[in-house]
Amino acid sequence: MNLTQLRRVVFNRYTLFMGVLYLYLAATDELIELTKGVWRMEIPLLVYLYWLLNLFIRPSRWQPLLAALPLAGLYLIHDYYFLRFFRIPKINDLDQLPELIGVLGFTGNLMLMGTAALFVYLLILFVRFSWTAVGLAIPGLIVLSLPSLAPASYIALFTHLSYELIHYATVVNVEKNGRLVTALYNEAKRRETFSHIDQYRDIAKLRLTLPPELENPTRANGHNVHMIVMEGFLDPTLLANLPKRIKPTHPDLTALIGNKQGFSISPVFGGYTSQAEFEILCGVPAFQEFDEIEFNVFSGTETYCLPRILHRLGYHTMASNAFKPDFFNTIPAYRGLGFDAVYFSKEYTPTQDTYLTKGDDQDNKYFFDGDLFSQNLAFVKQRLAEKKPFLNYVLTVYGHFPFEYGNRIGPPVFENTQLPWDLERIINQHYYRSKALADYLKQLLQLDPESLIILVSDHLPPLEGGFETYGEYGYLKPEIVDRFHRNRLIVFRNGRAETHKIFYHFNIYRMILDYVTNQEYCRTKPCNFSYPQDQEQLRDDYRIIMGLASRHP
Repeated sequence: MNLTQLRRVVFNRYTLFMGVLYLYLAATDELIELTKGVWRMEIPLLVYLYWLLNLFIRPSRWQPLLAALPLAGLYLIHDYYFLRFFRIPKINDLDQLPELIGVLGFTGNLMLMGTAALFVYLLILFVRFSWTAVGLAIPGLIVLSLPSLAPASYIALFTHLSYELIHYATVVNVEKNGRLVTALYNEAKRRETFSHIDQYRDIAKLRLTLPPELENPTRANGHNVHMIVMEGFLDPTLLANLPKRIKPTHPDLTALIGNKQGFSISPVFGGYTSQAEFEILCGVPAFQEFDEIEFNVFSGTETYCLPRILHRLGYHTMASNAFKPDFFNTIPAYRGLGFDAVYFSKEYTPTQDTYLTKGDDQDNKYFFDGDLFSQNLAFVKQRLAEKKPFLNYVLTVYGHFPFEYGNRIGPPVFENTQLPWDLERIINQHYYRSKALADYLKQLLQLDPESLIILVSDHLPPLEGGFETYGEYGYLKPEIVDRFHRNRLIVFRNGRAETHKIFYHFNIYRMILDYVTNQEYCRTKPCNFSYPQDQEQLRDDYRIIMGLASRHP
């Protein structure tokens, strides 16, 4: 072999591709390690796909780069998603694309459409058809389709070749085995698990059920419950490195609650509000065993969650949702949860009866908290006049990305702060949101003092810099493992504020049931409010709730 031939062997597009891939993997070693699992599965699959893509692209000086673009795009999207939302993306996240389009706004959707148009343009310009390439693609198509067509076979193959496999730690599986192959494994595992969901429909095995003697309206105390879930309600006072001149919480809220607030641990960071809702209303962790979004599995049939239980205890259960009913399969989910009445803004549900309207805030898709709260208070007055106990479940949406002010608040209080644009917006929103919240709580306490009022955030908002920005501005102490899942929790029991230092979203369910049964629930059922808690003990109950929820109507 002469020098020219040696150069062709060593210095070619495939050597360059593997070199760049190796450097990228080494540079992102916090997410992935160069272990045996990566070399056994991920790297051979990527090299094969890169070789195959070259066959489908017309020869030119751009051919090596264009063949690498789809694979590079997959990696960059995967890692951006992880850094922004602190969770590993899964293939069925694509089901949430309509929700993404709905919240991106004009600029975001323009960029998304531009990227899609560029991809289509490149396909038309450079892709070529070849029967030889089609034949050589068959092995790859088999591997990529196995998670859908034969999930058990892919799971067996992945288990055999993986360096390390931990069923409850997706991040570790990515670290040890690679991004693409783990995404395929997660999809196979989801499909395989879902195929057995009909095994989990025996309500007699559900440990969360109330004993027969308690499931009676005469055993409930008849006190109302107000459950408010706030969209992205970040408490900026927890950011230790904010400029000292910034006092983001309105004095009215500070005066009302003082230091009587704690934390509740959400299952999500940055998005997926329905996951927080699921935990609060069903009393089990959102394990994502059957779908990335638990509500997606709900068919509308009855399952055993808080609204249904309270209905059986003689309560009227109503939900007021400030956003669109077609997000996160909300209508079938709420029906399955057992709400007697569900209210959305009339702008989103013009043919249904509702007391909610966005009114003067038509320029902002995100219903301002103050308007929502004032309308809810008027509705609560009507319910109180009827002398029947009720669950008042309220889900807000103001404060959602991209954190637009709208025309229902005053001018920004804190400007030219040298903070990132999104954090500055959130802090200004918080000033007005905390004022609206203080007004709402004060009036609610006056109207219904003998009640349980719980307020919690669904998740922390997704800052552009992800949790690096949270770290830079000192959100809680770095040694706290789950700090990016800790959200403010405010509780008023019979008119008095109380502190729960660290809670879990799924334990709010137990707090409510224990309250309405005069502490009988936790005398008859295990109520583990400790932190940390072994959540695996609740997996069987989770499966039964999901099995019941997924039955065909």
